[in-house]
Amino acid sequence: MSTMTVGQQRGSLDRLTAREMEIARLVRDGRTNRQIARALGLSTKTVEAHLSRIFAKLSIPSRTVLAVLVTTGDRMAA
Repeated sequence: MSTMTVGQQRGSLDRLTAREMEIARLVRDGRTNRQIARALGLSTKTVEAHLSRIFAKLSIPSRTVLAVLVTTGDRMAA
């Protein structure tokens, strides 16, 4: 696991592209890869590729951690 703090990871959400952030928010909302693909007009493979890049950029291991970071980041931005 990463040695990055939650605050640092939250700040790194700024490094995501608009599309990556859109996908991250759909993950936060509990959507599956297939549902995300359908909603955005993408293939599931493309969604998987975006998620891989998101996990790498944020140094996180899972959708669950991503959902927490996006939820926390959105609350702090409000």
